[in-house]
Amino acid sequence: MRLSLCSVAGLALGLLAPLPVAAGQDAFEVMLGGSRLGRITHAVSGSTRDLTLLLDSTPLGVFDGSYAGRTVTSGALAHHSGRTRSTRKSRDLTMTTEAGRLREVSLAPQEERTSLTTASAVSGRVNDPVSAFGQLMEANGCPNDLRIYDGRRIGLLDTQKEERGDAGRVTCQASYRVIEGPGYLEPLGISKLSVELHYDATAATWQLRKVNARSGPFVLSLAEG
Repeated sequence: MRLSLCSVAGLALGLLAPLPVAAGQDAFEVMLGGSRLGRITHAVSGSTRDLTLLLDSTPLGVFDGSYAGRTVTSGALAHHSGRTRSTRKSRDLTMTTEAGRLREVSLAPQEERTSLTTASAVSGRVNDPVSAFGQLMEANGCPNDLRIYDGRRIGLLDTQKEERGDAGRVTCQASYRVIEGPGYLEPLGISKLSVELHYDATAATWQLRKVNARSGPFVLSLAEG
């Protein structure tokens, strides 16, 4: 499926959550081709992780918006909240997982709910979007079988190939695909991206330097900046 520039820009607001950023407190520029769309930042303080995304330069401002996500862990429990605001829609999500199992979920407004917006419909271990960052940021290898739940769908981030380069650089050739629930940008139903994760693997904990996510001819990137 070939997508328009505006379609891919809109996809950014829904899909950046599954993509990792660097640990601690860092900022990445969100780019589509050679055009800047916005900025994403991530911060960790004790048991709290915060992710913020601001898209303020999408084509004609059609998909400008923001996302703020927070996950607080306490033992086996992880309490997550996410707030999305854009020119197209608003969405508020809260969920609680216990040892990776979904215990509670709430999503507003009502029309944003899907058949998976109930704890009994979600089986197996899942990660909220912000917790998924933690697993990738504390990685010492390419991600495999990482299931990510956003209140509406479950996506899978999985590596097909690991490429090692000079100076300790590693590229994880991965895919992100929706395995349960609706695709993105209905009625297009976009459900798959090719993802490249570029790591500096010279230390015990790898440092993520760049992410490329491809859909058709377009590449959405996170680059340190």
